Amino acid sequence: MEARVRPARESDREPLMSFIKDVWGGHDYIPNVWDEWLRDRRGKMFVVEVDGVPVGMNRVSFPQDGSAWFQGARIHPEYRGKGLATMLGENSMKFAAERGLRVFRLTTGSRNYASRRQTARMQFSELARFSVYEPPKKRGKADRIQRVTGAEAKEAMRLVRRSSEFQLGAGMYWHDFAVASLTPKVFAGLVDRGAVYRLGGAVAVVDVGGEGFETWEEIGFICGPVADSAKLVKSALGRVKGADARWVFIPQRSRLIASLRRAGFTRSFSQIVYERKAANG
Repeated sequence: MEARVRPARESDREPLMSFIKDVWGGHDYIPNVWDEWLRDRRGKMFVVEVDGVPVGMNRVSFPQDGSAWFQGARIHPEYRGKGLATMLGENSMKFAAERGLRVFRLTTGSRNYASRRQTARMQFSELARFSVYEPPKKRGKADRIQRVTGAEAKEAMRLVRRSSEFQLGAGMYWHDFAVASLTPKVFAGLVDRGAVYRLGGAVAVVDVGGEGFETWEEIGFICGPVADSAKLVKSALGRVKGADARWVFIPQRSRLIASLRRAGFTRSFSQIVYERKAANG
């Protein structure tokens, strides 16, 4: 068996989708984002081929916090257990390191045990666990929430960094199923584009995400007093008409989870974030 990793190209779509279309009961998102990922200069997609036939893929992208984010790893069922996923991962780490990046991250579902074993083999360590909650169908009465302005950014950032949610979540926020560190620079960028809101003493990163033809509302970070946070979450979601889903990403063991449950939110799934640093990182 002769295997090699190379950059993805348009002609890889058909052989890869022939098996990816069956992943997760036919609900894999890769077919919907393939064309976008192939064109996206903010990331790089790779393919592993065996004897000249594409049998696996992954992607590395580069969040604004200076890390490398790995996603979309897929291997044909007949070629699993042969070290191909490791080849893809090592190639992506080398690609990122050559560009000066020293922090590598990825996520996997808490029940995806095969992926978790592969992540351990690649020497990634668990960074944080998050639960994802969905709101009840009926929105109810919404309170008025305000965007954080540039003048308020430093004070809001101070509240964020002092919060237990910041500590429990290793300082991460979510967007499009990827995480990045809430550094002052990243936070200021979120404020500038109007994605940070407040209500009383609560602060949240509220955004619109999507992949392919799907769109969702997301709260990628939330902190503050329980009562204010509950009102902010309830009021921030439901403003985008036609959204396919609405999610709140929140670190496990956060005291805010109980308030979400009391408000009728239900847990949809859980994610584990892993991190590995380059040898000289």
